[in-house]
Amino acid sequence: MAFHLTYLIAFFIALLGFASPSSSNSFRTVYQFEDGTFLENIAVRSNGHLLLTSVIKPVIYSLDPRSPNPTIIFEFPNATGTTGIIEIYPDVFAVLAGAWNFTTAIAKKGSLCLWTIDVGQSEPAGKKIACVPESTALNGATILEGAPGIVLVSDSRLGGIYSINVHSGKVALVIQDVLLEGIGDGAYGFGINGLRTQGHKLYFANTAKKFFGSLQLTSSAQIVGPIQTISTVPNGTDFTAYDDFALDKEGNAWIALHSHALVVVTALGEQRFVLGGDGSTFLADPTSAAFGRGEQGGKETLFVVTAGFGISGGQVVAIDY
Repeated sequence: MAFHLTYLIAFFIALLGFASPSSSNSFRTVYQFEDGTFLENIAVRSNGHLLLTSVIKPVIYSLDPRSPNPTIIFEFPNATGTTGIIEIYPDVFAVLAGAWNFTTAIAKKGSLCLWTIDVGQSEPAGKKIACVPESTALNGATILEGAPGIVLVSDSRLGGIYSINVHSGKVALVIQDVLLEGIGDGAYGFGINGLRTQGHKLYFANTAKKFFGSLQLTSSAQIVGPIQTISTVPNGTDFTAYDDFALDKEGNAWIALHSHALVVVTALGEQRFVLGGDGSTFLADPTSAAFGRGEQGGKETLFVVTAGFGISGGQVVAIDY
């Protein structure tokens, strides 16, 4: 009985803390692109530098948030945009690139490939690992913990997840499910979008179906049990879709919420607004988030990137928490 009472008290405390918008987080613009650049995703190096992808440019940008001046460190051939990015080994990142049609949010079949980029060299070197010929929307990327060299990739049109071995180039479809599928056309018709793992649990956002969920994986990328729904997009005309997200050590998900918000969702499924949710349009269509790293204060900062719709270009925003 004491255990259950303690659990209930903790639950209601969490409910109170996560039910309403919060203004306790300070935020600032680190950099705003001025040329219409649509920022799609973000990863953070151990030195604190940010790596940024863009669905309308086949490049990786590097940005030092302490002295923001973005530079292009790698350009992908036969591609028009980049999407998911994840660190697989120290300073080695897996990146998805392909020939995207920005209007339809569909990529040319045969063009979507996973690359590895070694950014630890003076001249970053890229290597094409594997392509997925049948795909038209490879989107998010994450690692499979306990399985070095395995990258999990979401297919937002298929409604599935592929595993790609960066050593052998082997591609396998891990799961295809109606709960991962989208609805309709365009980017807001995407199904599974961002995905992240923690332990053997994989978390994901479904953009079109407006929910954040999870599923259990083995170390060999086998699915164990059903897909779970954790939270749904808040009610309101301004809240259209979940996008990509970052996970903290406690298992909370910090999710980019179109059109102008960032929310944090607990393991219990309670969510609160970190930024936006009060009519603010400061975040111009946030697309992803990542926690800072490094020795100069970045560890307590969450970086958010945006598409920049309605303003001149994508933003990099820092939120201190």
